[in-house]
Amino acid sequence: MLLPAPLPETVRPRTLDEFIGQTHIVGPDTPFRKLVDSGTLPSSLFWGPPGIGKTTLARILSRHFSDSPYFELSAVSASVRDVRAVISEGGILFLDEIHRFSKSQQDVLLPAVESGRVTLLGATTENPAFSINSALLSRARVLQFKPLDSEDVYTGLVRAIGILRKQYGIAISAEDSVLRQIASHAGGDLRGALLRLEDILVMAPRSDSGEIHISPEMLSKVLGQGTVKYDRDGDEHYDHASAFQKSLRGSDPDAAIYWMAKMLEGGEDPRFIARRLIVTASEDVGLADPMAMVLAENAFRAVEHIGMPEGRIILAQAVLYVATAPKSNSSKDAIDRAVRSIRSGHSYPVPMHLKDAHYKSASAWGRGQGYVYPHVPGSSRISYLPEELDGQHFYEPRSSWEHTRMRNLTHFLELHHDTGPTAVRKIREALSRADHPLTVKELADTTGLMESTVNAALNELRTRGELQVNTTVSLKQGKDSENKKHQ
Repeated sequence: MLLPAPLPETVRPRTLDEFIGQTHIVGPDTPFRKLVDSGTLPSSLFWGPPGIGKTTLARILSRHFSDSPYFELSAVSASVRDVRAVISEGGILFLDEIHRFSKSQQDVLLPAVESGRVTLLGATTENPAFSINSALLSRARVLQFKPLDSEDVYTGLVRAIGILRKQYGIAISAEDSVLRQIASHAGGDLRGALLRLEDILVMAPRSDSGEIHISPEMLSKVLGQGTVKYDRDGDEHYDHASAFQKSLRGSDPDAAIYWMAKMLEGGEDPRFIARRLIVTASEDVGLADPMAMVLAENAFRAVEHIGMPEGRIILAQAVLYVATAPKSNSSKDAIDRAVRSIRSGHSYPVPMHLKDAHYKSASAWGRGQGYVYPHVPGSSRISYLPEELDGQHFYEPRSSWEHTRMRNLTHFLELHHDTGPTAVRKIREALSRADHPLTVKELADTTGLMESTVNAALNELRTRGELQVNTTVSLKQGKDSENKKHQ
């Protein structure tokens, strides 16, 4: 089968009516289409993956505005001298792979684009926000091209077969199911689908009547193993990592394992996946299931030792564990609250009783005085925060595991320290008798306890859910708190 050019070029659309897909850009009621129809072509950046019509649209527009000279350059091979030559002529410049130009090379275009001497149509597979000079970005419209759906690709294949029949006299027969299978394997890349169709046409035998029949058997030979559209150095890398991590956070094991598989098939470094897994195990699972962090960290190390392809099984085990684990972001919120507190001005020196006092003259300066070694049974429970933050809570238990752990801690403190049953009982009784919420100082005066002891007891009552805490303190009302009063 002899064609004047590769099939994608041979059947490339020449008008907007023939153009396939991207209706959000060139549809009849879109702003860009209305500008074009009114005779205005704005400088634009075509952003999207390969094979979805960026170059085709640029060439269609060049014919639509045929009064203007049209130039095509690729930033892969073009130099600044080439760009200056186009600028001296003026007209429409289609610059493919524009993101491969450095920021200084892109600067050369600024005056000509701003004055309108050159209408720039730049094509890029990279996010313009990161790859295009901000000054140039502000002078051009960004049009984001979307991967074609399988129906669009199917339409392109049918159109190509029609052109081969009518213009080149090539008799071709193919069942819809076969063409749809090619389309579904294309991953939104019409150019790739047309190249596969061309391979099939070259390999397929002709019948006695000269007809080429595309059979399912011939299709399976050409399709072979599907390719994965994944750029591990560009937007695809970050978009897939985002989908992967959000699927883990959202407790969807099927989605998480799918995105991981796609990244691995696309050549992603398995250690990158393992690092994302560790982050999620801490940030989103956290104390709801601390074993998730252990498993994720061990998976990282195991993958480093064993490598691929066996490492995929190790990663799959850890991914499924993290995805199906209960979730709590209490650790993240706790550190964020503490950091916000400090940045908002609550940065205080270490209290004297907590300062380092291991050297001889420390006590003379009052350092360490009032500190109580907590391992001594019956010792007082002291405050460990600056006085200005006494009673402040950064950690908010969320999961049932965390609440159980805090109840166990409360039980230990009650048994181990003198802030235990006696202090807690005194505070509870004082709050029960009060006809209005009390401050910490009022509670200390009422019970005869130190303020630090009062704060410790209040913290234990709060952990049990018995308190309402603002600037003052009162017991929660209701059957639950009444039951707790008598425990």
